[in-house]
Amino acid sequence: MPLDGPYRLVAVDIDEDMALCRSVGTNGNCLGDGLPDATIFQAGVNARYVVVARHPRHRWTEAPDRSVTEYYYVVRSPDEADPRTPLTIVGPMDKLQYDRESQRLGLPEFTKVFDHLK
Repeated sequence: MPLDGPYRLVAVDIDEDMALCRSVGTNGNCLGDGLPDATIFQAGVNARYVVVARHPRHRWTEAPDRSVTEYYYVVRSPDEADPRTPLTIVGPMDKLQYDRESQRLGLPEFTKVFDHLK
């Protein structure tokens, strides 16, 4: 599911696999590059940032821990589609930390919400 620019949400096998990745080239490849992985349940984007909230998995084979919510943001750059460009990823943060950063930076709202993953 495209977000904006090279950023998209992907779930390989099941929805609980939902992760953020960066598209590379035109053949559909997507790189994690240290971006937040499963289980992302909401995301948002504007010209300056990509934001996500997730319930982490302690092991890939386990269900997401819905008692824990982690927040991240990615600082966007003009050359973000180039896989050689390093990403600035901030997180994980708890709700209080995220709300402070959101107010300070004007982070975007969560516009993609997957209620069944909350």
